[in-house]
Amino acid sequence: MTTADRENAVLSSFLHADDGEEDTSKAFKLSEDAFTSSFRKRVAIKINATTQTDKAYAFLSYELENSVEDTIFEAEWINILDQRPLPFSLAIRYHDDIRKLYNQRDGDKI
Repeated sequence: MTTADRENAVLSSFLHADDGEEDTSKAFKLSEDAFTSSFRKRVAIKINATTQTDKAYAFLSYELENSVEDTIFEAEWINILDQRPLPFSLAIRYHDDIRKLYNQRDGDKI
């Protein structure tokens, strides 16, 4: 699984949390800087804002879908939505892996 696939799975887990029986009280804060594309970083920022307020992820997904329609980000958005969502218990483990990779990349810059 590529880094982009992991990132998409984590984001998808939030955006689809309202679709199933996921307990949104287990939602966690994303490390926005650890995402490798500017678009996924922006989606992570929006997810964090929603997590801190009402946890209305389905509404956020709807808003994002409308804002990226017919833009250069539409394909990347579809890739996020197409990724199978994970339960938060597994999404946090993927997120930890993403953060570790980010820390490794960041450490390589020194």
